[in-house]
Amino acid sequence: MTAIERERSNEGRAWKTLFFVSLVNSAQAAIAVVGIPSLATSAQLSSAQTTSLLAALPIGAGVAAAFAGPISDKFGRKQVLLAGLCLLGLSLIPHVIANHYISLLALRLMTGVATGILMGLPSTLLSDNFRKDRQISLSGKTLCGYAIGQTVGIPLGIWLMEWTSFLWVCSLYGLLAIACIPFAQHYLPTPINQKSKRSVPKWFSEYAKRSKETLKDKDFNLIAVASFLSFTALAAFYVSFALWLFSTAELRPSEIAPMYLAGGLLQIAVFTVILRIFTKIRPQLTISISLILNTIIFSSVYPGLDSLNSATVFFALTLGAVSLRIPGLQFLINNRGDPHQKGLRVSLNQTSSHLGKALGSILGGSLFPIVGMHQIALSCGVLTLACSLLFLRDLFSELNAEQIMPKRRGRVSQKNFNNQKFGKWGSSGTHVAN
Repeated sequence: MTAIERERSNEGRAWKTLFFVSLVNSAQAAIAVVGIPSLATSAQLSSAQTTSLLAALPIGAGVAAAFAGPISDKFGRKQVLLAGLCLLGLSLIPHVIANHYISLLALRLMTGVATGILMGLPSTLLSDNFRKDRQISLSGKTLCGYAIGQTVGIPLGIWLMEWTSFLWVCSLYGLLAIACIPFAQHYLPTPINQKSKRSVPKWFSEYAKRSKETLKDKDFNLIAVASFLSFTALAAFYVSFALWLFSTAELRPSEIAPMYLAGGLLQIAVFTVILRIFTKIRPQLTISISLILNTIIFSSVYPGLDSLNSATVFFALTLGAVSLRIPGLQFLINNRGDPHQKGLRVSLNQTSSHLGKALGSILGGSLFPIVGMHQIALSCGVLTLACSLLFLRDLFSELNAEQIMPKRRGRVSQKNFNNQKFGKWGSSGTHVAN
């Protein structure tokens, strides 16, 4: 086996394993948007309790993401991913016996912690072990698991909810998470230089010093703020849309399964086909186009919800537009700054994203009874438009910097040439005059 064949074989084992990890993680997280509102009707939960259950997972994920990255920088991505899978299984399986609001809320928070640990690790693990020019392609393949988690996992979960309940479905996903552990242990690579040999206190002190550079990076902070705002808009839309389906349209879970099926299929098309076209342009431009598409879709929500078929198309296009920006966003985070701070950057960005989801879930659940679905969607469109302008600003700054650098190099070269000229010809002329 040649070196290239060996590299492709290692890539295949890694992304396929991470594909299944992403599938289980995304399916269990996304089913809650449908499962909790449906559970609220049967369990007679109040509006505040329903909103808190919806927000519990992103809050837990945001808190966990703040620590998962630095810990993975110290102890290794693979070890932290295995721990996250174990915690995900142990938090989902007991859902079946959660008969009270408090116990269910605690389990949702634990599930959020596990989700936050697992969410950013696949792309970071791939970037640690494989070439930079292969990262977006491999991330796209891995993210197909995220899409199929909605294409198959959510409709399957909805179908099972017709026979059992949301709590039983969560337990099933917990068993699948546990089943992923031996495959991740065997097939995922462990970089030799991933672990630091320094003691924890000394490593933490040096890490904290280097972290200041990341926290002062204006470009990175711009990405984190844009992630927060865009996911706030996205979560507010998802929650208000789900509430609209159950309360206004009065649909049953089985009736909305085709929406997730269509959305998941479009996501797979984006990750496998459309993304190949966009790899030829800069990630910032791809992200901006994605956000502008979301703005257009959110702005057309009023005519887009006049029937079940149009609502399905509307929802699928929303998921497709979101999928277009995820690999580019991961690429920017992984390759912008000190490689030893990669986990920290992923953590900060994941924390921003999850806290944005938590805020959006709270806003969507709280504002829906007051202003309705259409006004919330328009507000989401304003937020995504603002985020697109932030990434366009980042792109223009980068292009401007590239244009300035050759000029500066040219001036430096000319200055060096003049100095050399003066040193050679000026001294010689002075010597002749004397």
